[in-house]
Amino acid sequence: MRVLVANVGSTSFKYQLLDMSTEAVLARGGMERIGAALSPMKHAVPGVCEVEKELPLPDHNAAVRATLDELTSPAHPALESLDQVDAVGFKTVHAGKLSGVTLLTDEVMAAMEEYSPVTPGHNPPYLNAIRIFQQVLPSTPLVGVFEPHFHVTMPEKARVYGIPYEWTQQYGLFRYGFHGASHRYLSLRVPEILGVPGERLKLISCHLGGSSSICALDGGKSIDTSMGFSAQSGVQMGTRTGDLDPFILPFLLDKTDMTLTDITTGLVKQGGLAGISGVGADMRDLEAAADAGNARAQLAIDVYVYGIKKYIGAYVAALNGLDALVFAGGIGEKGARIRAAVCADMDYLGLELNPVKNEQCFAQEAVISRDSSRVKVLVVPANEELIVARETARLVAELPK
Repeated sequence: MRVLVANVGSTSFKYQLLDMSTEAVLARGGMERIGAALSPMKHAVPGVCEVEKELPLPDHNAAVRATLDELTSPAHPALESLDQVDAVGFKTVHAGKLSGVTLLTDEVMAAMEEYSPVTPGHNPPYLNAIRIFQQVLPSTPLVGVFEPHFHVTMPEKARVYGIPYEWTQQYGLFRYGFHGASHRYLSLRVPEILGVPGERLKLISCHLGGSSSICALDGGKSIDTSMGFSAQSGVQMGTRTGDLDPFILPFLLDKTDMTLTDITTGLVKQGGLAGISGVGADMRDLEAAADAGNARAQLAIDVYVYGIKKYIGAYVAALNGLDALVFAGGIGEKGARIRAAVCADMDYLGLELNPVKNEQCFAQEAVISRDSSRVKVLVVPANEELIVARETARLVAELPK
């Protein structure tokens, strides 16, 4: 079975084509900074070619079209035609109580539409991408592997908000959690790297990027996570506010002439690291600005690191201990400076970072703690696509023939 995995980020699009009989990657690639004047694109067919170029990609529609063109390019075809794709799996984000592993039916897509105001940076581009694939591959199963699915193991005490319980029941207002495919992959891969049984491991996973979340994992199961009802909550993100006192919203509505739409736009597109710094959302730009003496850029970095450290401390308490801390995501995999700052002053945990290993590690699997460190610190590149492909293949295999 050939499964094409579509991973639609808020400003990125990644894809992998996998042969599920061996889980071999037949092609992979992705685009960043979608919406910029030029977006960098990488495409690789293992053992055949590696392509890097810049394209004008104004939106995710253009990114999907560019992906399909590359997969069937006569110069380096991974597919003779798109008919060779047996299923498409999507790392979908939010459909309320339908957020499991499911065929993307009209009912599920309607639920995604309903929750678009909750995840405005994710559901609309996913819906657009799904509709494109419906047109191009009308007879191919399209599967949504929703990010909250991994977090269904969280106990009720970690899921319920302090709101009237009728709201929780009637409207499904509870902590869903996101980045499920990433946290699931880390829960499986870290025990393999450390050579310990996963069911005995107390792990905190940090998926850090333009969108960031922290997860507490006990025996491979999610027991708590920083994102909640929406992907807006938790630590600061590129343009999203993270945790916020809810009474800021009615205060702004009362004291300003802003509409709810104005405020929502500010929270989603103008907040977070970009809002604090005034520089932008990309950590590379923030670090360069901070090095040049920009105090607000440094403040944004400090707020980001401090928020991550607070969640780690809370989850150590929730787990009653910690065996390993793992970093993934664009910042987690490539940001030695951020990793060092997060791990600083954690000697009370028995966590000792190896500064040389940390500096040398860039987007590769590595243990970056000292040999003497009781808490192991790792970098593991996220492989959300593999998890989505497995779940997609499992569901399609169960469909009536």
